[in-house]
Amino acid sequence: MNLQDKLGEIPRGHTARGVHRAILEYLIDQGPKWNKKNLLDLPCGQGQLMGTLSNFFPESRVFGSDMQPPQNVSITNFAQVDASRPFNIFSPEKFDLITSVSGVMEFDNTLQFFEQCKNLLNDSGTFIVSNDNVMTVRDRLSFFWLGKFRQYSIFTKQEYPTWKVVTIYNMTRILQDAGFTIKEVRYCSVRGKDYFMLPLAIIIYPIKFLYIQFAKHGMPVALRRRMYPFACLLYRHYFIVCEKPVTESI
Repeated sequence: MNLQDKLGEIPRGHTARGVHRAILEYLIDQGPKWNKKNLLDLPCGQGQLMGTLSNFFPESRVFGSDMQPPQNVSITNFAQVDASRPFNIFSPEKFDLITSVSGVMEFDNTLQFFEQCKNLLNDSGTFIVSNDNVMTVRDRLSFFWLGKFRQYSIFTKQEYPTWKVVTIYNMTRILQDAGFTIKEVRYCSVRGKDYFMLPLAIIIYPIKFLYIQFAKHGMPVALRRRMYPFACLLYRHYFIVCEKPVTESI
C-alpha cells in the first residue's frame, strides 16, 4: 500500500474531518525523528489516533490517556485520568511527542493542562494541540445573525456538555504562558460548501492582512501571519505545533 492510500484510511475520530490526516502528514514530513520514541495522545478518546500513530511509527511506544479506557488498547499503554484536574501519569516515563486533538474546549483550566503536558515532555519535546477555528467567514456570519459560533449552541441542558470557545489568540497566549515555544500554526479541514464563502473571504482578507501587518502590538509579525493566513477564513480547524525549551542546567 502506498503512502497516499495509507493516509486515506486514517480514521476521523472525534474531531473535524481530515484533522488526524493533517497532523500525520506534518509528522511524516519531519522525517524519521519519531521512530523509537515515546508518543502520548491526551485525551485519546476511543484510541483512533493512538492506532494511527502505531501504524505509521511501529517502532515507537504509543500511550494514551482519557477519563474512560478505549476498547482494543492495551491497559499497560493507557492511564485513566481527568485531565481537567492536576495529574501525573506514566511516571517516570517522559515523552517526545504529545498530541491533544479537540480536547481543550473540555477543560476549565487550560493553562494547568498545558503546564502538565509540558512537564511530561522531554526537553525539546513537541506538543501538538488542535481546536475548532471560530475565525471563519461562516462563523462570523453566524455570530452576527444568531449571536453564536457555528459549531456551538447557545442553548444548554444539564445532561449535555457546554463546550468552551477558545480562540486562537487565547490558545497562543496560554501556550506561551505555559512555557512553550510556538513553531507552527496550520489550518486543516475544509469542505466543498465552505468555498461558497470564498467571495466574501477575498473581500475581507486584504483588510485583515493590513491589520495583521501594521497593528501596533508586541507580537512578532511573523507569528501573526502564521496565526491568520487566508485559510483561517475558510478552514474549520487548526493545530499548533509547540516545543518545550531545553532546561538550563545550574
